[in-house]
Amino acid sequence: MPRKVPKICHLDRIYRRNYCSFCPVKAGGSREETQPGVNSGEIVACTGELCYNKLCFYDYLFQEAAMKIVIAGAGKVGSTIAERLCREGHDITLIDERRDHVDAVANTMDVLGCVGNCAAPSVLKEAEAGSADVFIAATGNDESNLLACQFARKMGAKHTIVRLRNQEYWESVDSLREIMDLNLAINPDHVTAEEISRVLQFPAAMQVDSFPDCELEIVTFRIGENSRLDGLALNRLSSVFRQKVLICCAERNGDVRIPDGNFVLRKGDRISVTAPPRTLRKFFISAGAYQKPVKNVILLGGSRIAEYLTLFLESTGVDVTIIEKDFERCQVLAEKLNMADIICGDGADTMILAQSGLPEADGFVALTNFDEDNIILSMYADKSGVEKVVSKVNNDRFLTFLRDFFPDTTLSPKNLVAERIEGYVRGLAHATDKSTIEALYYLGNHNVTATEFMVGSKAACVGKSLAELKLKSGVLLAAVVRGGKSFTPDGKTVLNTEDKVIVITIGHDILELDDILAR
Repeated sequence: MPRKVPKICHLDRIYRRNYCSFCPVKAGGSREETQPGVNSGEIVACTGELCYNKLCFYDYLFQEAAMKIVIAGAGKVGSTIAERLCREGHDITLIDERRDHVDAVANTMDVLGCVGNCAAPSVLKEAEAGSADVFIAATGNDESNLLACQFARKMGAKHTIVRLRNQEYWESVDSLREIMDLNLAINPDHVTAEEISRVLQFPAAMQVDSFPDCELEIVTFRIGENSRLDGLALNRLSSVFRQKVLICCAERNGDVRIPDGNFVLRKGDRISVTAPPRTLRKFFISAGAYQKPVKNVILLGGSRIAEYLTLFLESTGVDVTIIEKDFERCQVLAEKLNMADIICGDGADTMILAQSGLPEADGFVALTNFDEDNIILSMYADKSGVEKVVSKVNNDRFLTFLRDFFPDTTLSPKNLVAERIEGYVRGLAHATDKSTIEALYYLGNHNVTATEFMVGSKAACVGKSLAELKLKSGVLLAAVVRGGKSFTPDGKTVLNTEDKVIVITIGHDILELDDILAR
């Protein structure tokens, strides 16, 4: 029998935080039992202090946008999705067979936990999946995910999102979406491989974000030694490099800002640049920071990510060598990947790495299941002179540390998946006749977001030039996409209905386009 984990005010007990003076919830009490003001229809005001009562802080600030979301699976992916969506004030229910996993999430987030098999109709009924605005199946079992989505849809869930990893299912994903009425299917391995392939094609970058349906990229990189950018004021950028690019974000010594024309770039700055891909390449060549796409890559670990990544790379003429110590997995890879060299051996052995061609490789990607191995061997590859090194890291604490310590690219599959789903849910929750969210990316720091909006007919900015609009501080209109072509706006640019705009924000939750305007 599934067991509900009640919503208890754990955060107050653990962190000794205070609720605001108008909050009806008492420290340590059950939220269902201590909300008389809310149940009677009385509006509960928040003084603005940090308050963990969801009904006090979220439901009255964001009640029009709050959605009921049921997430099946409390593992790495499911808990990361729950954390992201909780921050936006949605009503989250989490299902998992493992009570300790449910407790771990319920003790640190404002979620309702349900212990049981997510593919069992009785458990879905207990979790009220039928009344969900969004049902997300993110367990480690594809069959359970598909079955849970089908049951939830039949019960009345409005939108269903499924996590799939099996390659046979993924090859038929379009048919599955149509047959099972799925709104979104996402494969963590495929998403990660896609992200890595973009970075390997642009080795100077730490991160490359591409927006759908338009030729526009945001490339994040660190200014190196002897760079022509070192000491250059942004108001001289166009005249020096003869390319129309926009520096939309700069990070120096942990301080993140949207720079103005007087900002002077320095060695070690981590900056994000936006423009069409061809323009970006010309800019990097002019700046002396361009590196040719990799042509010889070593993949450490023969995972599904390695399999998808090899297919991406081989389609662009890249030579791939995979090092995998499991003999049976090597046989599977050899049958599927005709062009790649498969070496059966321990990638932690420096002799194996040398024999695999590490000294001659211009790319190295660490994809084992152990963060520590990936980090150490990536550092070894970097010290061995490999031009582009990418490391898969799932532990967020390691990621935070490595951002400043390790100069190359580190990425997390669970965060990539959570980012995609967060963007989709945010688009559903805040779709109005003013704007619709098309895509969402985090630019290295979770304080910095790049959001693509479709301009609606009722948006306050329609028909007005940017010079007439007063934007909030920490907000930048980085690009406008019109008719499939992107350009950098200036003060004379007038936004039209159905334009797409890329908005960069620091420290703001911009949920609809009008939120960029100062009130």
